Formats: sequence, C-alpha cells, structure tokens
Amino acid sequence: MDGRQLDLREATRVRKTSAVVFLWVVGCKCEQASVAPDPKVEADGHYVAGTSAYLKGDFVTAHTHFEAVKQLTPDDPRLPGAEGELLLSEGRVDDAIARFEQAISKDPRRSTSWSRLGLLYAMKGKMPDSKRALLKAIELNPKDFNAHESLGDAALEAHDVEEAVHEFLLASESAPPKAQAELITKAAAEWVKAKHPDQALAVLEAAKAKGISTPELNQDLGERYVEVARWDDAIAAYSAAAEQDPTAWELVAELHGRQLRFEDAKAAWKKAIAGRDVAVYHVGMANLCLAQKDRACAEQELDRALSTATGEELREATELADLLATMNRKSDALRLLEGVAGEDDQRKNESLQLKTARLAKALNRPEVVTACCERIAPAKCP
Repeated sequence: MDGRQLDLREATRVRKTSAVVFLWVVGCKCEQASVAPDPKVEADGHYVAGTSAYLKGDFVTAHTHFEAVKQLTPDDPRLPGAEGELLLSEGRVDDAIARFEQAISKDPRRSTSWSRLGLLYAMKGKMPDSKRALLKAIELNPKDFNAHESLGDAALEAHDVEEAVHEFLLASESAPPKAQAELITKAAAEWVKAKHPDQALAVLEAAKAKGISTPELNQDLGERYVEVARWDDAIAAYSAAAEQDPTAWELVAELHGRQLRFEDAKAAWKKAIAGRDVAVYHVGMANLCLAQKDRACAEQELDRALSTATGEELREATELADLLATMNRKSDALRLLEGVAGEDDQRKNESLQLKTARLAKALNRPEVVTACCERIAPAKCP
C-alpha cells in the first residue's frame, strides 16, 4: 500500500471522528436546550423582583411577580407575609389580615407576622386580639420594636400614658437609630400632652446621656429647657440641632438676644442666614441692631429683608410690618398688612384683621378699619 492510500485512509478517519464529535456536541446542546427551567429558581427570581418593586412603591408590578411565585411554587412559605406587607401598604386591611393569618399557619414562629397581625387587628378595633398577637410577637422576639410601639399606641387608646411611654421606650432600645430617636421624642411628647413636662425632660435628658442626637430630639430638648428657664442648656441643645438643621440657629440667636449676648446673637443670625437667606432672619438681625442702637445696621437689614421677601408667608408679612412700623414707616407697614389681610385665605384671620385695623386707625384710615372689621364681625374692633 503506497503513501497516498495511507493518507487517504487517515483523512477519512479524521473526518469520521470529527463528524461523531460534532454530532455529540450538537446532541448535548439540543438536550440542554430542551431541559425545562427549575420552577423554584424561577419563583425565586419573581420573589426578588416583587420585593424590589414593593420597596420602590410599584405595587402593581409587585402583585404581578408575587402572583407568578404563587403559580410556580404555591406552598412558598415566604409568599403570604410578602403579600401581607404589600396589602398593608395599600390599605387593604382585611386582605392583609387574611395573608398574615395564612403566614402564621405556615410559620407560627415568625414574630413579624404576629406583629403585623397585631397592628392590623388594632386598625379594625379588635383590641384584645391585637394585644394577644403583639404579646406573642414579643414572646418570640423581645426586640420587636414595632410590636412594642403598637402596644404603646394601644395603651394611649386606653388613656394609659405611663404604659404607653414605657412601651415606646422599650421599642426605642431595639429600633434602628432614626426610629430610636423618633420613638423617644414620641414618648416625651405624650408626657407633654399629659402636662408632665418634667417627665418629658427626663426622657430627653436620658437619651442625650446615651449619645442619641437628632435635630428633632435636640429641638424638643431645647424647648423643655426654655420652659424651665435653663437658658444655657437650651442654647446648647438648639446649637446641637443647628449643626444638622441650620434653621435652629434662629432659636439660638433669639435666646442669646434675650440674655443680651448681642455678639453671640449676631453670630447665630449670620449662621441662620448662611443656611437660608430669608426675610424673617434679616428682620431678626435688624431688631438686634435696634437693641444695640445701631440704626444704620437696622436700615441695612431692613433693605435686605425687603429684597428677600416672597410675599407668600403670613409670618414674613407681619414681622416685616412690625419692623417697618418701628422704623417710622407705618404707611408702608399698613400697605403690606392691608394686602395680606385682603387675601381670601386670610379674610377670617381675626388677629391679622385686628392688627391691620389698629394700624389703620392710628393712620386715620377709617375705610380700612371698616373693611377689616366687616370680615370678622361680630368681633370687637378698634
């Protein structure tokens, strides 16, 4: 057999081998393509997508994905709770109750389901059922801050402020930082409503001692200090709030001014203006200048106040008018007040109409006095 025949046979063998390999590869690909996807894997994808849509507020899409999960894996133990959260967010209380009851039947050890069920029962006015569910949630998870807060709300309904505050503070111990401060201020606010400001102050000071600090909590603390004339403590609390919320510099400035610490007050007004350049802050600075008998400074701040005024806020208008009147520009003050007093949403504002009428009387403008008094009749007018 010559060399050419050997080459031919080898070439034929290679072609046959390649063909077999090709058919085997193709066969494998076809077999892979024909394998159906795993329903559990597909359901997991829909569950994640549904949860994501819910968190974004896209409830319609969330329902679509959760329905797909139900079709693929009807016994998925996660699904009733997820649907319950979605229905709760939509305000569909009865449907949400049914889902969470189903969730508990599948997994009675899940504290969140009991907690949500307690909240929903309370929304339906079923307070005994609500309390039983919430206590079960706490039994399963003593750090369930939502359950403690709901028990606090229930105590308020029963007019038991002490128990409500106790539950709110228990909730705060396990809550994430932002919710923690909110629960503490909520507890303090209930003591204030119950006319126990000393208890409210104690709650807020205890939070401060733990290093808990938000603008809202510090402002509440400042307010409580003002009530008991602890001026330096109030300034410190408001200053701490202002570091995160520059609007609180206004309160710092006013307190420094009340204590005749004019330079500190001026520094605080400047910080307030740096944070937000509005007319009322320039009015505050102008009044400070007048207290220091610095007329030129007051005139300058009045001009700045007028240039930044929006004409949209009642407080802005009344404080500007007061400053104008103080600086012997009563006619300008009356024009400003007259315009605001004539607006539809202010026509029944008794204090504004009386303020305008008194200034009009002082300037001998009887027609303005009459117009203001007619708007609030039969209130006593000047």
